[in-house]
Amino acid sequence: MAPPLPRETEERMIIGSGLIASAFSRHADKLAHACLYAAGVSNSSCRVDSEFVRERQRLQTAITHAGSRLLIYFSTCSIEDPWSQTSPYIAHKREMEVLVRQHRRFLIVRLPQVAGRTPNPHTLLNHLYARISRSEQFELWTRAKRNIIDVDDVACLVMELLSEGAAAETINVANPVNTSTLDIVRAFEHVTRRIAVCHALDLGGEYMIDVARIQTAIQRCDIRFDETYLLRTLTKYYG
Repeated sequence: MAPPLPRETEERMIIGSGLIASAFSRHADKLAHACLYAAGVSNSSCRVDSEFVRERQRLQTAITHAGSRLLIYFSTCSIEDPWSQTSPYIAHKREMEVLVRQHRRFLIVRLPQVAGRTPNPHTLLNHLYARISRSEQFELWTRAKRNIIDVDDVACLVMELLSEGAAAETINVANPVNTSTLDIVRAFEHVTRRIAVCHALDLGGEYMIDVARIQTAIQRCDIRFDETYLLRTLTKYYG
């Protein structure tokens, strides 16, 4: 049996209480005709079946309550990452996307690494910040690149897409430029004023995220994904 939604959640139809849900709460009035699902498994390394079952049940409940509203589901750009294809989390996200597409009106938003204020220790940025600020040793994959976007920019871009009438689509909402993990570490060193204690490994890779669909939205939101974007974003949340 699927778990019931809290009454206040049913009214505003923003499901979740984490980073993404909080960013969209300020836009709640403009989401009156949508059901925004921003809950689920928060650890991409999760291998616990019960956590995946729980999200499926909760999502099925949300779909039922959504009715004729536009169902907005947040997935991950890592679905296209060739190094993540054996991940149980990615397999789960694929299954959830299939479930969402069965709804009469849907919009799937795939996200990369999202920066924002969250106590979740499993995010890449929180992990690196904790290790560097506490001078704890960690492994650094020098060939790896990641895509970082500010959660406030995610909200702005999605709201712009909704104003354009986006529906029945799967859209990547991401930074047009990937960043090497080494550059992310260097930016954190600048923010924390500490030297990272890391063991460099010649591992990792990069996959490109197609963001052609959001180019107009980026311009309308006046977001500058330039060479200062990463440092500005990390300073905003960790400085």
